[in-house]
Amino acid sequence: MDTFNTTFPSDSMHSLASTSTSTSTAVSDTRHDLRGLLLDLQSAVDLVEPGPTANCVNVVRSRVLECALRTFSRRAFNPQQQLDVVFVDSCGSGEGSVDTGGPTREFLRLLMQELLDSKYFVGPQNSKSLALDSLGLSRGTYKVLGMIMSVCLVHGGVGPCVLARRLYSQLSGIPAPPLNIREVYDPELHDQLDKIQRAETIAETHTAMLEASNSLHMLGALCKVSNLDERQDLVNAALTFYLEGRMEMPLKQLKEGLETLGVLNAIMEHSSIMEELFCGGPPTLSAASLLDLFAVNYSQRGTNRRALEEVAVAHWRDWIIEVEDGDAEVEVDGGDTMKVTLQNVLVFASGASAIPVFGFKESPNITFLHETINGNRRMFPEANTCTITLKLPVGHEYKEFCQFMTSGIIQSPTFGVA
Repeated sequence: MDTFNTTFPSDSMHSLASTSTSTSTAVSDTRHDLRGLLLDLQSAVDLVEPGPTANCVNVVRSRVLECALRTFSRRAFNPQQQLDVVFVDSCGSGEGSVDTGGPTREFLRLLMQELLDSKYFVGPQNSKSLALDSLGLSRGTYKVLGMIMSVCLVHGGVGPCVLARRLYSQLSGIPAPPLNIREVYDPELHDQLDKIQRAETIAETHTAMLEASNSLHMLGALCKVSNLDERQDLVNAALTFYLEGRMEMPLKQLKEGLETLGVLNAIMEHSSIMEELFCGGPPTLSAASLLDLFAVNYSQRGTNRRALEEVAVAHWRDWIIEVEDGDAEVEVDGGDTMKVTLQNVLVFASGASAIPVFGFKESPNITFLHETINGNRRMFPEANTCTITLKLPVGHEYKEFCQFMTSGIIQSPTFGVA
């Protein structure tokens, strides 16, 4: 069990799922279908018995993907059994010896985030396409990346969420969107093809083609153009090879990796349902859904403790509304201000930045920090991310409570990586 607070920053986080009543009643029929589909995939994973030693993931936060690639490439690694995640500090000692859920949740979240920001993907944050890395291709890295996506999805309900529509169409077999120069993220090639496409005369086309001749030759698209229709045919041929043809082998490897745990088959058979986990952006988190997520463990009615707890819960609910409105901020070193988001709050409590489709295995709950240290009340929030327990400070006025909650989460090791 891993507990962290803002005074002693030891981390933890992670677990799997089956939805709580409060969250399951709020989802749509489509999301119920998705939940059932994921639970069916997850049924092939043994989440009870510890996995083999090869499933131990020793994680350095600054190199999450590198650590994962080593683990998932082991011959004895078994994606059908539990992961055993240990976050390792700078001295080389583990932050916690037992992964009861919290560390795995945090690891899968950070892993998917770093994977999408790696050299293997390209494009804006909300539309990631596969990038070509020749060395990675020769080493079979794309297959491992597909396996990583499958494990993140089935073990933790963590999908990429931001894949480009073309990439998802290539995985699922649904029709691809029309070719578009905006999908070319190489700035030089983008400008060259755009100049050819915007040429208004054959002379301008030839001039633009001459400037782009090296690129067109590499794309196999250097040809004779005698009219403007042929000009567009040339651009389309270049786009087809750049966006699809040259990516055929990386895509093939990625799909082989996605066969792990039946994910690729689910994508192909249920493309419209699975699309939510691959495209369209991260799931939204509202103040209402976050407040509904946590059950409050009150003391007995009529006691002094209960009176303090009720005030703290009122403060907590009002503070969460401020967080949603973007008003929960605190000044940090250098005079800058930092804001806390709803995702930061959920990460602090659970290790996950979104409520998994299949919910949390544990029932998230709130307890209270009545104990004192040297006679002083504990000011900052604390959390046990394995049991998903958020511990609120008590006995403070509202402004103090807000300051301690905001400062505490900003000081936590997970802030800024949700």
